[in-house]
This record gives sequence, structure tokens and C-alpha cells, in this order.
Amino acid sequence: MKYMAAVAVAFALALAGPASAAAPKISKSVAPALQAAQTAAQQGKWQDALTQARAAQAIPDRTPFDDVTINDFIGLAAVNLKDFKTATVAFEAAADNPANSDMDPNDRVGLYHNALLLAADAQHWQKVVAYGQVLEGLNKMDDVTDVEVAVAYYNLKDTARAQQYAQKSIDAAKAAGKQPQENALKIVMNAQAAANPAAAEQTLQQLVMRTNAPDDWGRLIDHTFGAKGMNDVTAMDLYRLKFVTRSLRKDDSSLAGKLANELYFYGDAVQILEGAGITGADLNAARTGAARERGSLNVEVGAAQKGSGQDAIRVAEALYGYGRYAEAESLARAAMSKGLAVKGKCRSHCDPAEAALLIGMSQAAQGKNADAVATFNSVKGSDADMKTAHLWSMYAQLKGGGTAPAATPGH
Repeated sequence: MKYMAAVAVAFALALAGPASAAAPKISKSVAPALQAAQTAAQQGKWQDALTQARAAQAIPDRTPFDDVTINDFIGLAAVNLKDFKTATVAFEAAADNPANSDMDPNDRVGLYHNALLLAADAQHWQKVVAYGQVLEGLNKMDDVTDVEVAVAYYNLKDTARAQQYAQKSIDAAKAAGKQPQENALKIVMNAQAAANPAAAEQTLQQLVMRTNAPDDWGRLIDHTFGAKGMNDVTAMDLYRLKFVTRSLRKDDSSLAGKLANELYFYGDAVQILEGAGITGADLNAARTGAARERGSLNVEVGAAQKGSGQDAIRVAEALYGYGRYAEAESLARAAMSKGLAVKGKCRSHCDPAEAALLIGMSQAAQGKNADAVATFNSVKGSDADMKTAHLWSMYAQLKGGGTAPAATPGH
């Protein structure tokens, strides 16, 4: 697992500037160069600031506090010049110098904050831990520094402390009204996976809402296939979610294409198989079925409007597969009003939740994301139905630009 520090964002917030060149503890011999560096920095002339700070560094008989201040200037200028290697050396030298205890308290906090982030980016894990301890003693840790300390402990094979600081990062982010840091969620989820699968699933949901990454979606959706009450149509809805979240792997696509053909969802089958570059009998069957179905679909729509709920939902599912989302939504509503529950054996189109799920998916496909979230959150049915609706609700929220976690299934 590779972790990278969010250096640029953090510096924009943390680097208010180094200690003043006019501070009493600065030696008179280095003060002019540092004053020139400070003036250049205030004007945004970072190369000039770096040159002046280097000039100060070349003056003999410097005090330890001179070196702290000079390195703070060099670090600031180097970050703004995007020379993070130079910045890392400078900030670590300042942070490791005991004379920094004489700095202005706010400047000292900024120094350790920046040194910690750069040390993390350079994978100097022991330094990250040491700088975190200083900030913790000053009561100045936040969700960003907490997660970097967690990552450091993770790489130092201290999983207990890694989980402790990852959880602190999550708690700090939530307290600040922010989304938790991705790496904090991953560390906590890894720790939960064996001991508390339900908690791990909840953390993975938070991670998906944070990253919207295909790999994270894939893991979350795969977990849901095992939900109680899963049937072929609900499984197909999960494959559809994998398709739109770009988390459908080639082996998944083969299974999804076969299932779509078995359900006569030929439009879905063609999209999925072609999208994965899968050829052969399944794709040929899907294309043949789709060509035949397209020719009669308009007639079937009219008949379905007059027929049973099963007739209506069957045609609505087909319309979805061909991208006719508004019509699919309308016919799924008709199916819901007619009812889908039947007595006796029924392989498909008899789950009352099917119509609501299809309405929500069709709304999301049309960009009616708020409506889709409301529809998915209203789904009632089996555990599989509820979890599938919940995942689709998360997708609709993200698609609509939201980041807050969706409602927990059943609540």
C-alpha cells in the first residue's frame, strides 16, 4: 500500500511564514540577508528569497537559532518553488534543532506541521512519529497530521498505533465537518476486516464516498452479492452498478453478460460484453436477441401498459438496457401500481422491490439524482434489495455532487 502526503494543500494553510528576521535572537551578521529574504517572500519572489536565505546560511559564526530561522526560510521558499527535496532537508533540519524551542509558538507549530508532512512524503517514518509527538504535546494535531502518523506506524509495522491514529484522524475530520482522510479509512477498514466485517463494510462505504474510486466500488459491491434474499434480477442491478462505476472487471463482465442473456436483458448484455471486449457465443446471442427485440419493443410497450405488473416490469427492464430511461421509469411506475407479488414459483419479475430499484436507476441515468436518492431510500424488501438500493443511493449522491454518506439501510 502506497501513501502520499497532501503536501501542497497543507502548505497553503500552514505556512504563514518563518520567524521574523528582526527577532532579537537573530545574529546581527545574518539579519540583513534574512530581512532581504523576508521582503522577497512577502513579494512572492521565492527564488530571490531562497538566494538570500542561502547567503545567510553561508555566513560564519551562526547560532543554532540562526540555523533554525534560515532553514525555515529555505523550506518556505523551496515549497513555493515546488522543490520538495530541498524543502524536506531544510524543514527536517529546523525541526531536529533543539533551538527551535525559542521560536514564536505559532511559527513552531507551523514548522513541525510542515516538517511532518514532508517527512511523510519522503517516507521518513521515524521522523513523522517524532514530529507528531511534538505537535501532540502542543495539542496541535489535526486530521491530516493524525493520518500521516497512522501511515508511519503502519509502515513501521505497529498496527495497533496505526489504527489508533487513523481513528483519531477520522474523528477529527468528522468534528470539523470534513470527509475522513482516505488512508485513515483504509487503515481502520483493514483492522476491522477480520474482527468486525459489518464495521469494515461501513468503513468501506465511507471510503467510497470519499474516493468514488472503481476499485473501492468493486470491493463494496462484491461484498453485497452475498446478502440474504439475493435473486438474479437484484444481482443484475449490482452488475449494472459496477458498469456505471467502471468497476466491472473482465471476469465480472463475462458473468454479467451471461446473466443478462438468461434474463433476456439483451441491451445490457450487449453493452457489458462489448464494453469489456468479450466476443463469442454470449455476445452473438446478445446481439441477435437485441436486434429481434428492438424491432418489436414499441409494440411491447403498448401491450405492457395494458398488461400485468410482470409484463410492465419486463419491458421496462428492456428499455433501461437500451438507454430509454424516461420510458423505463414510466413503465416501472406502472408496474409498481399494478403490483409484482405473485403466488407460487417465480424466477424473476415478482420481487416488489424490482420496480422501485428500476425507477431509481432510471432517474439516476437521467441526471435526476435527488429524486433517485429519495426513491432508493424508500425501497423495502429483502436484505439484498435494501443493500442494493443503498449502494445505488450512494452512487446517485456522488453523481449529484454530494459527499455525505447515504442513509443506512433500514433507517
